[in-house]
Amino acid sequence: MSYRVGAARIDITPSLAIGVTMMGWGDAFHQVKGVDTPLYARAISIFLPSENRRLVMVCLEIAFITEALRAEILLRSGLHDEELILSATHTHSAPGGYSSYVLYGLMNNGFVPYVFETYVSGSVKAIQDAIKAEIPAQLRVASGKIPDHIPVAFNRSIRAFNRNPDIKPVRRKNRNLAVDREMTLIRFDSEGGTPIASWNWFPVHATSIHKNRYQIHSDNKGAAALKMEESLRKKGVSNFVAVFAQGASGDVSPNYRWYPGMIDKRGARRDDELSCQINGFFQKQQAMKLFFAAKNNEPLPEKLDGIFEYHNMSSVEVESDLVGGQTGIHTGPAELGLPMFRGTAEGGGAPPLLLFFVELSVRICQIYNFIWDTLSLNGPRWPWTHDPVQWNKVTVIASGKSEFFETTKIDKLVYPDWVNPAVKVLRRFAKAGILKERPFTPQILPLQLAQIGNLMIAAVPAEFTTVSGWRLRKLIKTTFENQNLDRVIIQGYANSYAGYVVTPEEYLQQGYEGGCTHFGRWTLSAYLSRFRILCKKLMKNEPKSQLKPDPVSPEFMKAFEAKK
Repeated sequence: MSYRVGAARIDITPSLAIGVTMMGWGDAFHQVKGVDTPLYARAISIFLPSENRRLVMVCLEIAFITEALRAEILLRSGLHDEELILSATHTHSAPGGYSSYVLYGLMNNGFVPYVFETYVSGSVKAIQDAIKAEIPAQLRVASGKIPDHIPVAFNRSIRAFNRNPDIKPVRRKNRNLAVDREMTLIRFDSEGGTPIASWNWFPVHATSIHKNRYQIHSDNKGAAALKMEESLRKKGVSNFVAVFAQGASGDVSPNYRWYPGMIDKRGARRDDELSCQINGFFQKQQAMKLFFAAKNNEPLPEKLDGIFEYHNMSSVEVESDLVGGQTGIHTGPAELGLPMFRGTAEGGGAPPLLLFFVELSVRICQIYNFIWDTLSLNGPRWPWTHDPVQWNKVTVIASGKSEFFETTKIDKLVYPDWVNPAVKVLRRFAKAGILKERPFTPQILPLQLAQIGNLMIAAVPAEFTTVSGWRLRKLIKTTFENQNLDRVIIQGYANSYAGYVVTPEEYLQQGYEGGCTHFGRWTLSAYLSRFRILCKKLMKNEPKSQLKPDPVSPEFMKAFEAKK
């Protein structure tokens, strides 16, 4: 028997979340005041009766997936780990408050049950509806690059990009060439030829809408999806579901212009909504082109397989062949550097007052270090890590050790509460005694491979930069070289979230992405190591690891819940 496919789209807009901080820009003052566009969960269920296997791919129009979100959706849907790829478009204009980790709750005063329930219930319904709608179907794939002159994606960290020895350096004015411009699309048709859905991957941040707008918005990915669904409806295809998913978009931005009077880079127009719609139009046009091209391609062979495992990315010993023959290379507990607070040219970073205090703290530490070095005294040097794992990172938050400026004694921080709402929230968490219960960010992370025909999807819980994505795809393709694998796709923002993943060379730049690469200089090497293990296990059908994520106690969640 052939594949059976069903698709569904469900509204997951937390329209009553007025006053809740949106996730993405890291600004406690970026709070919901209304709704510009709805948020959707789109699900496509693929079932192969001959192998009795199912894969459900779900894409939510939110910032990223959290462990709490995935666990609850799995529980209610009845799916197994390897049957679900849960991903996000990474819009920065959707309410937060749905994580059970401290760092992701600081801006929201903790956990917001209403937002969490809205996302979960809508996602579960999308999964259930997609499974119920399954009919015999064929899958076809098409890939193609968006032409270089189309202003849809730009590398925002060109200096870091140019450090990589396996690329040709690109001038800043040509940063549109320092990205992966290829879109890959799966077309799903009934056996009678009626379109059911499409799912495409193209890496570009969903940051066309900036933090000076306070309405919920699905951003450029959502705009592209609605445009394509509307185009198919006009052609007589009802209930068509179009998914515009992310790839390795860590250093890829839709923003490329400076406008007078604006401090952040913007898109094609001064007005964010216009920029968003234009960017979405470009993505939709490419998707439509591939959608029609795919109709003439051979159907995917009938093969459905996968593996899902948790790995502790904070303590990975990396094989020497992945680090140029070096030995003793490993990752370390998660740390976040000063660049996270400074943000990027397109926005983000801490609000000015908080940034001032953080920068002031760093300067005081520099003076302290200078005095000790001048006097040739032995002692600690802050806030630079001494562990070569993190190299030259100026660490502000050691989230793996639950520390700020190398102290767990939050009450000793001299920042007054009025500096930023997050400071007051942090003191509340400290008083409740929950800061030491678990890391501030996840370190035991889900890694997943899903094979559909001769297509392999690598679902990653992070933001891979362009070259990081290329290297992971190359490793997987090489490992499966005798398996007739045609394409490898990076599915970003999947199943959990632990910051960025840059190459070891990009890490030394210590720009925004490098400063937000949690597990040190060898983070990408560790991912390559772990994914190679997954590849081999999948080929040999070996048992999967039984490692589970950090536990969450009821007492923690009670103390972590947002207070009005």
